[in-house]
Amino acid sequence: MSPGYDHAARWALLTAMLAAGFHETWIRVAREQATGAGSAVLLAPVLGAALAAVALNVRRRPELPIHDRQSDKIAGTIILTVALMVQWLVLPRYSGTYPLLHLDVLAAWVFLLGGCVFLFGLRRTGSYWPAWIVLLAVPPGAVRLVSYGLGGGAVAQAAVVLLVGLAVPAAVATPPVVRRVRRRAGGGADGAADPGGERPAPRSAVVSRREAWRSAPLLVAVALVLALAPLPPAISERVAQGPPPVNGPGQAIPSGWQETETVDYSWAGRMFGPTATLSRQMIRATRVRADWDKLLRPRVAAVQSLTVASTGVLELFPLEMTFDLSAARISPSRTVDLGHEVSARYRTVIDDENLLTWSLMTFAWTRGDDRVQRVTLITVDNHEYDAQFPQTVPGTRSTFSRLVNLLLRGSGAVTDTHPQDKDLAMLTELGTELVSAQWARA
Repeated sequence: MSPGYDHAARWALLTAMLAAGFHETWIRVAREQATGAGSAVLLAPVLGAALAAVALNVRRRPELPIHDRQSDKIAGTIILTVALMVQWLVLPRYSGTYPLLHLDVLAAWVFLLGGCVFLFGLRRTGSYWPAWIVLLAVPPGAVRLVSYGLGGGAVAQAAVVLLVGLAVPAAVATPPVVRRVRRRAGGGADGAADPGGERPAPRSAVVSRREAWRSAPLLVAVALVLALAPLPPAISERVAQGPPPVNGPGQAIPSGWQETETVDYSWAGRMFGPTATLSRQMIRATRVRADWDKLLRPRVAAVQSLTVASTGVLELFPLEMTFDLSAARISPSRTVDLGHEVSARYRTVIDDENLLTWSLMTFAWTRGDDRVQRVTLITVDNHEYDAQFPQTVPGTRSTFSRLVNLLLRGSGAVTDTHPQDKDLAMLTELGTELVSAQWARA
């Protein structure tokens, strides 16, 4: 087999292992793109790395045939171990922000790097270091955040693709072009650095055919272990069938409650899409109940409604991203049945920085054929009429701080392991009445 066919066969093996080991990842990315999450932008580093590799190959110089297979095996094993750790250990920690970070995509590129080290050698793989920097130093989470910072729409995604896909390859290819122009301007020739006009001798493969293919069983085994890693469930599995849409972004208030204030957030269109709406309705109970408040004070709650065009937007922006939870601890969620085949998730939040404890219940349902809505009910431990409620914010800084705490300090730093479900019964009753009111209104 000629060297060209041998190298093509090695790349075919790597591609097959990458597809098989991360088949669920690629299916999930395709589904997210189909539902409007814009996950195709995650492949921008692939375009940039490919163009950077082409630019490096054009300016490639002859390489010394240095063989150190022991170093290849050590480095390759370490890199493949990192890919396994990301997929099996790190990814489950960040399951709540899976669509945003897509750490499995990062693990796929790490696996590709390790496979290249085994099949082509550390020296040959390292000679394409700018391409690997584009692929590994521009993680999916960074691509997402930059796209969001630029507006989050199709134009922002196109700008990210152009920035990542063209900026680095241009930086790699520009220096040799400038040198050639200078040589021509100075009267030199392109072949001046090659006496006699002879082209450099072709470089030899760093890893022999026999050594490379002896590593194939290891790559197959690692790909099989990676393929067995489970991914977090998609939010579309939790979206219920809701009532037909009605005019206005808010919800119909059930009997026994009255609306005291309504807030519309104008920045929702920039963050969640041009047709998205986000509103908060402050409601107050018209009756007092001892099981809700021992001092017989009327309870106050907030009903927050986010309406978007597709479930992919809810995947990309989980509920935690709409609040400042950088110094908060959240309890594990509990599933609550609200009737009409609607299931909600109940959680408590302890904000140590603002000395605020609050409860929330959230559910998602469709509102017609082209709208998906996430409804969140919020109560606070302070039962006074003017009690402070958590503010809705359009930022990602708190999300980043929370992710760093989770990585460095563990889940105990961001999880309330001993929650007090004080308002579980109240929110369950309110949520059930709210769902029934929407169907009655429709």
